[in-house]
Amino acid sequence: MPCSKKEQGFTLIELLIALAISAIISALAYQAINSVVNVQTQVQSSAQRMETVQRAVWWLEQDLIQVAPRAIRDGFGSSLPAYLYRSDLGLEMTRIAQFPTPNASGGLLRVGYRLENNTLYRLTWSVIDRAPDSRPKKIPLLTGVKRFEVRLLDAENQWVNSWPNESGAGQGNLPPIGGGNISAPPESFLPKMTEITIELETLGTIKRLFMGAF
Repeated sequence: MPCSKKEQGFTLIELLIALAISAIISALAYQAINSVVNVQTQVQSSAQRMETVQRAVWWLEQDLIQVAPRAIRDGFGSSLPAYLYRSDLGLEMTRIAQFPTPNASGGLLRVGYRLENNTLYRLTWSVIDRAPDSRPKKIPLLTGVKRFEVRLLDAENQWVNSWPNESGAGQGNLPPIGGGNISAPPESFLPKMTEITIELETLGTIKRLFMGAF
């Protein structure tokens, strides 16, 4: 009579142990993959943020290094300085327009920067001397901005926090027009240097120094 072989297989306990090991391995693999994806996402987000910050600083540099001593008229016919800064109003200036643009007039362009609701905007006007209905075009440059401050270096090498300075001292840093004895009007005075401070919610504080008029 032939011998019968006893059937062999996994017991229930062995199956449960195998399933538990598989679950642990799957969980570890998921955590590793998820960590890699999160790191990659954070790196991409940080790179995009830095690119946005660099673009905003680039615009500031382009405007400030090409500032021009040209006062303008506001919508009511009053004179506005070529360079204007107040902490509650923001920064505004006349600059040279190197290339023809829809907002340039006679090779000049009026631009400004204003912080509103933690967003830094760049403003451009379609005309230099404004009409009563002139409104600036606002382009958001940078979000998450906690503070935007400007300091100006005057002709006496003193730092001031507004321009034109309330005292009016130290701002006559332009030479006489044409080399003669007639000086430029006070509305055309420009700072020698501009220091920009931008405090961001995530990247901390950024300071940049830009050359001005000499």
